[in-house]
Amino acid sequence: MNRFIGGTLMLLLFMVAGTGGALAEIIGLRGASWGELRYEIPKEGEQNLVLDGWVKQGIDWAKWGNTSLNTYAKLRFKWDTEGYEWNNLIGPTIGISLDAFSPIGLSGSLGLEYAWENQMLDSGNVMDQKVAIYVNWYGWWDLKD
Repeated sequence: MNRFIGGTLMLLLFMVAGTGGALAEIIGLRGASWGELRYEIPKEGEQNLVLDGWVKQGIDWAKWGNTSLNTYAKLRFKWDTEGYEWNNLIGPTIGISLDAFSPIGLSGSLGLEYAWENQMLDSGNVMDQKVAIYVNWYGWWDLKD
């Protein structure tokens, strides 16, 4: 698994080098945020208010049509009123991704990120570290058009 992660990272870094390396012109400075506040009312047990989200700032290093190579830093957070350890965390993330956008209503990313998560309510101040390889997508449409 470590070879796969290392190989993926090396491939993405090679792509950056192929566009001029670290001294390449910055194409864009895209940022984004996502969040959700929900109130869970189970049939049995306690009710729970949950806040989940992140704020992300990236740098686009290269662009091919509607696809770009992006490195980013992200701050993730999650909090709940029940006090579940897995729902009460905050931490930074760094990553690299290939992002594709389509004007017809679809976007997707292939990436690799390294995250540090501090469980805020744990008395031992637990810091979890993890690597994630991901594919994500988002689509939208308008049935009236």
